[in-house]
Amino acid sequence: MVHRMITPAPTPPLTAANLNDFDSERERLHRQMLSSVSHDLKTPLASIIGALEVFERMKDKLPDDKKLALVNVALQESYRLDNFITNILDMAKLDNDMVKVNEEGAEVNALVRNCLIRLNNRLHGSTVHFTPGAPLDVMTDPVLLSRAVCLVLDNAVKYGGTPSVIDISCYIDDESKSGIIEIHDNGSGIPETQTEVIFSKYTRSVKQDQQNAGTGLGLAICRAIMDLLGGTISAGNHPEGGALLTLRFPTQ
Repeated sequence: MVHRMITPAPTPPLTAANLNDFDSERERLHRQMLSSVSHDLKTPLASIIGALEVFERMKDKLPDDKKLALVNVALQESYRLDNFITNILDMAKLDNDMVKVNEEGAEVNALVRNCLIRLNNRLHGSTVHFTPGAPLDVMTDPVLLSRAVCLVLDNAVKYGGTPSVIDISCYIDDESKSGIIEIHDNGSGIPETQTEVIFSKYTRSVKQDQQNAGTGLGLAICRAIMDLLGGTISAGNHPEGGALLTLRFPTQ
């Protein structure tokens, strides 16, 4: 047998043009990140300040229900701000390989139920359909998998209809023996050209009503988590309408 030596293709020389292209792209991404981050930090903060200023100036004149409404606005926007800051910190940890997988036994149906309990405030006003199937015991990092599920549920609320309706199912794929969690919302769905773009960091999506719904940090974090768990996340559209996000992970 004659062995052929394969010579690798030569690396293109580093030129001033290449450096300029690199610097331009880096600057573009930097501007995009700053724009997205500043919007998602300032928008809830402005709502919090506005609600509390009205409360402070008119607290002696406002009826109790109006006071409660203002406090509720400030509280909900505080949750939103806290969630975004948490996402920034999580993304930084993932980018710097600071997140480690700690495997242990977990039951997926119970894990999803716990996520729904933790997201009770976020899911307020949404209709969630979740019928646990047969017990689905897996070896995984339950903390990381829970975080991924919560991020997808948050995305379903954000891009679902008004009010949002969310369907959740858990099962084992008989062919691959992988665990599956599917989350389906009642929104306008995902354009075919965007099914991968939505997992990019700091990519701002627009809802059907043309409102900026937020950055793509949540789903970018979710993909990074699923990679760590040896799984995947994919996006598409449900035959009955709305987006369908599928988490696939090994069962042992």
